[in-house]
Amino acid sequence: MADESKLRMEIAKALADDDTRLGDVIRGNAAGQSADEIAEELGVATSGFVWNYLRHARAIEEGDLPSAPTMIRQSLSTMRGFLDRHTETLSDAAQSLLRSRIRELEALSSNSETEVLEDQQVRERAKQTEDLDITGIYVYTLPHYYRQPVEPVDSDVFSAKTLMKVGMSENDVIKRFRSQQRDTVLPEDPWLLRIYECDTDIKKVELEFHNMLKAADHRQAKGRTTGKEWFLTTLKFLDEIAKMRGLETKYRIEDTINEESE
Repeated sequence: MADESKLRMEIAKALADDDTRLGDVIRGNAAGQSADEIAEELGVATSGFVWNYLRHARAIEEGDLPSAPTMIRQSLSTMRGFLDRHTETLSDAAQSLLRSRIRELEALSSNSETEVLEDQQVRERAKQTEDLDITGIYVYTLPHYYRQPVEPVDSDVFSAKTLMKVGMSENDVIKRFRSQQRDTVLPEDPWLLRIYECDTDIKKVELEFHNMLKAADHRQAKGRTTGKEWFLTTLKFLDEIAKMRGLETKYRIEDTINEESE
């Protein structure tokens, strides 16, 4: 195999030349921009994706693979997309190195023990939010839908869609979420994904969310026993609605699942 340091330089150049958001983030970071500055320049509501892409880039360039289950799957998708986009420019040796890393990620993604730990971390983080007494819009889903999106994508260029419940509470959002955990018959305990703080016209704001989702053809789940607040959508789209409405995001699941003990 060619000198790995040379292969790393070759891959780093391909990353810097990448024409997707992955490349945008890498170039912004190299220019000394903060995560918030990069997000603002790219017109994205929140900046958590910047850390994600930098973490994926580290896995691609250095072979420093993540350990958290969700990040493993995201890095796997990103690395596959990156390799597909650069097969014409990367050497055979560089492609072979990336394929070996993809195989490692595939093996890591089947580790059920890390999923149990991740599930515990998500629940603990939501519990810590109880003391904040937030009112507004909440979003949750089932762990299976988060890990295995209903409409997956083959790379990191587009966002996968999955089923999420978009509801509201005029009292404490976490208390409302807890009551639904107890009262709703579900095959597994849900994961809290977002809290958008709102203290006035909450019902109106919730209706605006639902109307925008339906207008964008983000399919609403329907059925005799299905709640009308379930939509096939993305967190990116919901964040944009919240941004347009001037709502502050008080809880993000990414702040939990992206924290790794390394």
